[in-house]
Amino acid sequence: MKPKHQFQAEHVVSGYEHRRVVHGVSLSIPSNRISVIIGANACGKSTLLKTMARLLKPESGRITLDGKSTDQYPPKQLARIVGLLPQSPIVPEGISVADLIGRGRFPHQTWLGGWTKKDYEAVAEAMEIMKITELANHNIDELSGGQRQRVWIAMALAQQTDILFLDEPTTFLDITYQVEILDLLTDLNRKHGTTIVMVLHDINLSARYADYIFALREGTLIAEGEPSKVISSDLIKDVFGLECTVISDPVSGSPLIVPIGRHHVNV
Repeated sequence: MKPKHQFQAEHVVSGYEHRRVVHGVSLSIPSNRISVIIGANACGKSTLLKTMARLLKPESGRITLDGKSTDQYPPKQLARIVGLLPQSPIVPEGISVADLIGRGRFPHQTWLGGWTKKDYEAVAEAMEIMKITELANHNIDELSGGQRQRVWIAMALAQQTDILFLDEPTTFLDITYQVEILDLLTDLNRKHGTTIVMVLHDINLSARYADYIFALREGTLIAEGEPSKVISSDLIKDVFGLECTVISDPVSGSPLIVPIGRHHVNV
């Protein structure tokens, strides 16, 4: 089981150049659990995730890990604890699956040291977890969208961090791949205790797979908690402007959102 880390955002204001996107968000990430950030498009989900992962510097407020500002951690030390899979990673041209996944070992290597047994084992384990071992020698360009996404997640897994941030890991994938990816991430969490924080668009998948939900509206955190206690028709209307009814998912028992469209209202 991974150690329990205290990861917090304290009154964080963040954005791009002169445009503020996140407005005074404070939150604590539940350790060793799966958390999902939900909200409408352009509400600040990805910006908050990037700020927590130190890709963006907050305008004010601070991000802390175990009570210490993440700014005080050397980059490699932080990268051994916190990993990030961005929304649209750039694929190096002509690289093999194994070589790309191996780049996740960079935080653990020294300038003069070569690959160790632990490095090779970490890459092999990451490929096994994501069920892509047979693709090790394939070129990334040959893979389907779902296979590529599993490779990127495997690279993040090879980093062997205690905390893993994933920005829309199921975007552009069909429902089969979405469920497969989320099942594999749940396996990772349950087997190793990895703290996982994801941005997801699908509310129903968020409610099914999350232990904890953070709901954003226009860069402000307006609700948080277990899905059964947070997801409601009022919240969905408040966050997404969508009229809906909420029922119990017949498979998982989690909240299930049923949208109410103009053409499907019982009279």
